[in-house]
Amino acid sequence: MISHRIIQFLLLLLCLGCAPTIDHRESPPEDLISREVMVDVIVDLKMMDAILTTKQKAKAKDIDATKYYLYNSVLDKYKISREQFERSHSFYQQDLKIMDGIYAEALTRLSKMKSSP
Repeated sequence: MISHRIIQFLLLLLCLGCAPTIDHRESPPEDLISREVMVDVIVDLKMMDAILTTKQKAKAKDIDATKYYLYNSVLDKYKISREQFERSHSFYQQDLKIMDGIYAEALTRLSKMKSSP
């Protein structure tokens, strides 16, 4: 026979499984960067990282200035502010499937760029 405690436990699990879920996601910011542009920005930021890594290996002394210049150049290229990028990035991070898709597309583009002559 099934004990009384097991039945209570199963009923509790059933009740918890039927409870409505609460969505804690933020609303998209008014100035949300589109998914396509976000992929473009991520590609450019990854290229910036590669440049900075090369400079670090060469023990360049102007790494901080280069980082500042490149980061601001990427933002200027897409006419976005640092705050807008951070808000949009934070919003997309709420759904890991979307964020994984953004990074997967960015890495695919970078791979194609690397393999093209």
